[in-house]
Amino acid sequence: MKHQIFYDAECPLCAREMALLNESRRAVEYDTVPIQGNEDKLAQLGVSVADAMTYLHALDKDGNLLRGMPAVRLVHRGLDDWTIVKITHLPIAKQLADWFYPIFARNRNRFPTWLIGKPKCENGVCNVPYHQRKK
Repeated sequence: MKHQIFYDAECPLCAREMALLNESRRAVEYDTVPIQGNEDKLAQLGVSVADAMTYLHALDKDGNLLRGMPAVRLVHRGLDDWTIVKITHLPIAKQLADWFYPIFARNRNRFPTWLIGKPKCENGVCNVPYHQRKK
């Protein structure tokens, strides 16, 4: 079973993180699942749409439901360079990150797109990693 990451596909920051994850070497270990259109699946896990739209949720490969910073840490383990999130495993930094994440999550849509960057797209067409291309 793969890790399943439930994200808000209409959030530029969230979509960018998932694009980076899908471009990473470990992308085959993850399924990125937009909240939009998967509300029933979330309900089966006991996650309300409102909660899913506020905080990142993930179902790890062992079937454990993660919410908030634990889900963020799981996502960033799949990225090729996740040094910043490694810091959040340290004792004091972990508590600070766990405390700060809800504030950040509730305000994530306020970040301008120029600050978070854009996926590797050209003329409205994004690069799809080879292993995700349909033949």
